Amino acid sequence: MLIMLLRFATAEAQFFLNGSAVQFNDTCWTLTPAQNNKVGSIWNGTKVDLGNSFQVIMDMYFGCKDGDGADGILFGLQPVSTSIGQAGEGIGFQGVTPSLGIEFDTWQNFNLSDPGSDHVAICKNGNLNHGGATNLAGPIQANASNANIEDCDWHKLRVDWDAPTHTLDVWFDCDKRLTYTADIVNEIFGGDPNVFWGFTSATGGANNEQKVCFSYVTFLDKFEDVVICPGGQYQITLSGGVEYHWSPPDGLSNPDIANPIAAPDETTEYQVEVLDACGNTFFDTINVIVDGDTVFFDLGVDTSFCEGQSLLLDATSFGTNSVDYQWSSGQTSATVLASQTGLYAVTVTIDDYCKADDRKAITVIPLPKATLGTDTSLCLGQSLVLDATTTGNPSYLWSDGLAEPSRTVISPGTYSVVASNICGAREANITVAYEDCRQVYFPSAFSPNGDGINDVFMPFDGGDVGIVRSLQVFDRWGELVFEFYNFQPNDLSAPGGWDGFFKGKNASQGVYAWLAQVEFRDGFQQLLAGEVTLLR
Repeated sequence: MLIMLLRFATAEAQFFLNGSAVQFNDTCWTLTPAQNNKVGSIWNGTKVDLGNSFQVIMDMYFGCKDGDGADGILFGLQPVSTSIGQAGEGIGFQGVTPSLGIEFDTWQNFNLSDPGSDHVAICKNGNLNHGGATNLAGPIQANASNANIEDCDWHKLRVDWDAPTHTLDVWFDCDKRLTYTADIVNEIFGGDPNVFWGFTSATGGANNEQKVCFSYVTFLDKFEDVVICPGGQYQITLSGGVEYHWSPPDGLSNPDIANPIAAPDETTEYQVEVLDACGNTFFDTINVIVDGDTVFFDLGVDTSFCEGQSLLLDATSFGTNSVDYQWSSGQTSATVLASQTGLYAVTVTIDDYCKADDRKAITVIPLPKATLGTDTSLCLGQSLVLDATTTGNPSYLWSDGLAEPSRTVISPGTYSVVASNICGAREANITVAYEDCRQVYFPSAFSPNGDGINDVFMPFDGGDVGIVRSLQVFDRWGELVFEFYNFQPNDLSAPGGWDGFFKGKNASQGVYAWLAQVEFRDGFQQLLAGEVTLLR
């Protein structure tokens, strides 16, 4: 069976998206978000002939929810339309007839005779009930060694249809799980071999994010032959495998990578052997024809320059009638001014006939932008990490000779660092001061006579105290005459200070003992004690 490799450049425009389906890169689609009652599908708009063998190799993602995840993904063949199906247990395919579907079901609908594991089955006419005549094969646990496929991992699907033997094989995570043999063209599709193909998915009262990505698909176009101009080159684009081997190697930049640059001196047919992650081998060919007008442009080797500079890339070529330029940035001029990091690629078409392309990687080296922040003050005993790390991969040199991007400060002073690379240098400075952050004042006497002066005994501070956890006052016999908890100092209007009353009466003049638990703003807690004289 001849297997053609997927040409991704054409895949984007070939699919009709329905419902919640969105494309998130050249070869991948999200069919449903992790939301309830969603349904999404992608259908290729060109019918395929089931009289020919095909192979579909995909990666499928069923989300991360197991017990409360649903509902699954289905690969379907049907001649009806490129529209949507139904949500929930129908996985976006229920009721589509005539049809053939390969379901990967992640919700156990026992009314449909589902087994207890995430499973795969082959059904017809949009009926996913495994207990009836429309169930063609399965259900069987999807992954041979794990009952759960809603595990945040990508899983590999391979579907083989051998037209001469009427055999359909389904592989999951590199293991063959199902085989079904029947004349599906006549038995299901009424003798018409032309059907649409695609993927559907749905959620219901439970949900999962469900996605598919293409690797190889026989249905999609194989490589198209390309005509390159004499003296030109062309990068072949391929992906989806783990090993690649091109032959002949002549004229290729590297015969063992996915995307070699072809620059043969004469017309050459290249064959690629691709090994996928399951150990399957696939082949395809591309004919690189050398013809047309000679081109001489060369973007040169990859390079780098400093931030603020730029480089003119020149692909100027000449033809008899026309020269078209297509840069990866979307520009269509002969020259492009490069000022940002990136891969700049251009395809030049001479007289609408032969092509040549080239590419150049540009790296813009940032200027150092080291900063240490604003000057600051620390409490005694505290430390501060100064981090001057900046872009541009610079070297660092502190004023005391330390050559690291960061350091820990434990003493006062002015700290300076210079960050430098080939593009320049930048100096940063910071002054770090230290102070005693544990100062609090308790008066030694107070006179609660209502004159507004020293009427309350309480602690005072200049901002060092975070909170007074407790304040207790005792008379000379040790009796508790006042207590209060969790208050701020300095607030004479708050009940956190003693106003000289005890049990509703003026306390006697004399000396009283006090005990306070104070938490400072640096987090340190201290038990303080002293005496205060009450004056009448």
